[in-house]
Amino acid sequence: MRRRDFLSTTGGAIVASAAAARRARGDRHGGAAAIHEQFHRGLVQIHDELRGGARAIADAAGNDRDTNAAAIKRLVSGFCQRLLDHHRSEDAFLFPAFRKAGRLRSSDVAFLDARDREHVTIHRLCLAIRDAGTRGDPASKPGRGTLASLVAELSTVSAPHFATEEHTLVPAHLAEIITSQELGRVYRDMGENWNRR
Repeated sequence: MRRRDFLSTTGGAIVASAAAARRARGDRHGGAAAIHEQFHRGLVQIHDELRGGARAIADAAGNDRDTNAAAIKRLVSGFCQRLLDHHRSEDAFLFPAFRKAGRLRSSDVAFLDARDREHVTIHRLCLAIRDAGTRGDPASKPGRGTLASLVAELSTVSAPHFATEEHTLVPAHLAEIITSQELGRVYRDMGENWNRR
């Protein structure tokens, strides 16, 4: 039964006491703890930063005046490192932990499989952007044209990818996939083993 259906079919006192019990446990959204909310806020934040980074590169690539190769290289390098690190956290730590927790519905399995496939495409484009932006002269007209084209392609692919993750991995649903204790262990594992995976 969905949370909305449950709330509409139960008495006010039962709903109030269940909500009070969740608050006492630190839960927020039908079993979602603060760590699930933090995960979602962090996910949206990194996606916003990546969208902004892509826009900054596109703006620099579209600027015919005052284009500084060193500045473009810094933009590209920083953006690509953030994107690759973000997907590394999902590919090497988070998504395997979601699968290992054993609570996935068939729709969750399909969701993760689709994100894995999209990561391959996004990764390929990110490496192409990094190569175009850090080798040669990215401030030249051909260099800017290549960057603009690659960033446009990446933005087209990543926009629905980011939106789907943000829409699906909301705190309440994430809490159904992985417990707060399990998610805490994933974060510890990331901190301890980042350079080993």
